[in-house]
Amino acid sequence: MDKSWFFIPGSKDKFLAKSTELNADIIIFDLEDSVVQAEKAAAREKIRPWLNNPDIHSKKYVRVNEVHSTYFIDDVRELAGEDLDGIVLPKAAESDDIKILDYLLTTFEKQNNLKTNDIKIVPLIETGKGMMNALEIASSSPRVEAMAFGAEDYMLDVSIPGDGNQSLLHARSTLVAASSAAGISQPVDSVFTDFKDPEGLREASALSRGLGFQGRLVIHPKQIEAVNEVYAPTQAEVEEAEKIVDAFESSSNDGEGAIEVEGKMIDPPVYERAKNLLKM
Repeated sequence: MDKSWFFIPGSKDKFLAKSTELNADIIIFDLEDSVVQAEKAAAREKIRPWLNNPDIHSKKYVRVNEVHSTYFIDDVRELAGEDLDGIVLPKAAESDDIKILDYLLTTFEKQNNLKTNDIKIVPLIETGKGMMNALEIASSSPRVEAMAFGAEDYMLDVSIPGDGNQSLLHARSTLVAASSAAGISQPVDSVFTDFKDPEGLREASALSRGLGFQGRLVIHPKQIEAVNEVYAPTQAEVEEAEKIVDAFESSSNDGEGAIEVEGKMIDPPVYERAKNLLKM
């Protein structure tokens, strides 16, 4: 499970230099929204040495430009190397978007004598069309490891005025259900844009985790610690899960389908959830 997915603008040297100091699970070197058109090509060159930097202990992803842009193919061709763990694909709207990226990655992996399917894909769902096609997108390639939610662009596309009063509950729940149906990892939630509101970040992240998200996209270093804490199991949750697993596995030898643990009925689905939590 990857909790914190931190964006670094690909054109900003001072931010790139900070990548060795970050305690994020994944660093996303960004070529899309944070890079103006005039700097797209230069940003690719700036990112390349950081992908090869052994002092970065986080997984290394790149958010390329969208499939229909003039930069997309060059982004993939020039950065699909052995040190790239994955690609975040913005504005993924249908399965063909993923299939195009999959085909290019396979081609460039073969050209560079790399192992096929090592580079993963994270579709960023940012439109109504993408949301309606979420299951199809999630199932379109074995490279798809998780989907991510781009709430700001999604709200713009479907005319939702803001992320409040559960206005995005249906969208988030759709991504969770589609991910489960496709057999991929839990989705990654959108950025929390107000980096000066740590309590708001914790509250939003707690709700997000409760809905079934594994982590969230992050835009400021001060947000990483809170995100890592909120999306990780608490000590109390771990202890409860250990009791459930121990009790259920001990009683299973007696042929019992459900047991009682500290006043709670524990059946196979509860046992499986406890096992999954301990794996985290």
